[in-house]
Amino acid sequence: MTELISIIVPIYNVEEYLKDCLDSIQKQTYQNYDCIMINDGSTDSSREIAETYLVDSRFRLINQDNQGLSAARNTGFRNLKEESSFVAFVDSDDYIDPLFLEKLTEQISEDVDIIEGTIQSFKEGIYYNFFQIHQDKMVFTTVEEKLEQLVSQGLRVSVFPKLYRKSLLNDNFFPKGFIFEDLAVIPELVTLSKKWVKIQDVLYYYRIRENSITTKSFSEKNLDIFKILEKFDLFFMDENLNVKLWVERLKYAQLKHQYETTVLEGNRYASKYKDNLEKLMLQIKKYEKREVTGELISIIISVSNTESYLRQCLDSLLNQTYISFEVILLNNGSKDSSVAICQEYAERDSRFKYFETEQDSISSSYNLGIEASKGTYITFIKSDDWVDNDYLEVLYNAIVQEGADVSISSYKRFDMSNNSFYFHAFTKEYDKKVFTNKEFLESLPNLVASDYSFFITFSKLVRKEMIGLIRFNADTKLTMDMEFWYKVYLKVNKAVFVNRDTYTYRIHSTSAANNLTVEKLKSSMQHRLAFIAILAARGINIESYVQDYIRHLYDVMAVIENQGLEADETLRWIREMMYLLTFKNEE
Repeated sequence: MTELISIIVPIYNVEEYLKDCLDSIQKQTYQNYDCIMINDGSTDSSREIAETYLVDSRFRLINQDNQGLSAARNTGFRNLKEESSFVAFVDSDDYIDPLFLEKLTEQISEDVDIIEGTIQSFKEGIYYNFFQIHQDKMVFTTVEEKLEQLVSQGLRVSVFPKLYRKSLLNDNFFPKGFIFEDLAVIPELVTLSKKWVKIQDVLYYYRIRENSITTKSFSEKNLDIFKILEKFDLFFMDENLNVKLWVERLKYAQLKHQYETTVLEGNRYASKYKDNLEKLMLQIKKYEKREVTGELISIIISVSNTESYLRQCLDSLLNQTYISFEVILLNNGSKDSSVAICQEYAERDSRFKYFETEQDSISSSYNLGIEASKGTYITFIKSDDWVDNDYLEVLYNAIVQEGADVSISSYKRFDMSNNSFYFHAFTKEYDKKVFTNKEFLESLPNLVASDYSFFITFSKLVRKEMIGLIRFNADTKLTMDMEFWYKVYLKVNKAVFVNRDTYTYRIHSTSAANNLTVEKLKSSMQHRLAFIAILAARGINIESYVQDYIRHLYDVMAVIENQGLEADETLRWIREMMYLLTFKNEE
């Protein structure tokens, strides 16, 4: 192996230990290396000690004003020779085994980006046990594998004892002004590296000393860790559920270690650490519930002037037991603070995504949500309603257990006028019922007559592929949800109904049922008729649909007459439809 390996050694006031460090580099059995010493404004004799090694052409010294460890490492990287292929970092108060480079370079291959040995800590001549991996060599290729090993300590968060492919780093790789800089670069190393190799050999000796960064008493700089952990959330926001679980476990382990080693009980920031550890553990437990399965569910919400109720809706989603979801928030012409609330939640949780829509139509808004969705499944929720904590879990489990394409639950109503709940579930003799496509289509008129759950927009979870080209009809003035779901039901191979009120529908003065117009009523009946025509064309027995339609014509006529609505033409049209559907031809 002939690759040129660059070794970067930041130096700051380490006169007592520097010679041991540089001697260990000079004694390497692998000879083709370039050692870049960065004197970061030392005020002791460290610079002079470093200069004595310049007689060896493999050693170079760069002097700069004190800027901190990250800046020193970045300076070293900017001064790499063009022919360098891999980079190692050695702290100037530590030392390396003579076989450090030889053992690590043996693992170099075309697709390996990081090669790691084993580290042993020591203090005042006492050497402590190192972490055993019980295998001579381990290779990690996936993000999940690397994170798991970082949590279990099969891999180390520290930048040593490792070789890095030069192309993996850049001039400003280490964040300036932060402590815990090793932790800060983990997201990039985990996601960008193709292969990460770990070998058993002890190759690096880490000195524990009282005035090192990791052993100093607590200062406000220790709070840098919270900013670094936020970076993890941003970096891994689009990863799968298992990856997110290991991210949370890694965050918890790092924060817990710092809390236990540097934060005393009387520290004024102790509660901040405790609160964050509790939140992380809660999130870990949620993720663990769905560690194996966790297909993405897209939740589509059209938002229009619901500032008084929107937080309750969104908080009910944050509390879901099934956590692999995205929330697509579509502003539908809101003039109140609903927009600000949506943006607030989008900033708080990466699963929430905010969109502006130009259309002032709930149908058009829903259609845009379908287009923007990335989930395997889709559900719709009204922005003034809310759901039970297990809403997604109940609907998802029903689909998975029964091999269905759509799951439907019952719902409860909350009437704001009298502050009362109205429950629908538990009135049936079954907890769950499964329908084939034929059974479902033939049963729909009777099902709908007793339970609106089957045609309202919400309280359903559908496999996205079932929607296909089907969209909400913007021309429908009333029951556009019925029209949409009836068309979807044509495609589903199996449907499952769960007798649980998982959804809460809020009844208030702006509810559609309280704002009926002749135009809405006629539009509803026209689109029902169009659907019956589709069923007939597909060879479905429509007799029950026709009888149900006639009943609705009578109902609509009664509503028009009872409310004293001016609807001469609509009434004429209704009577015409009733006549055409009920008269009998002579034999």
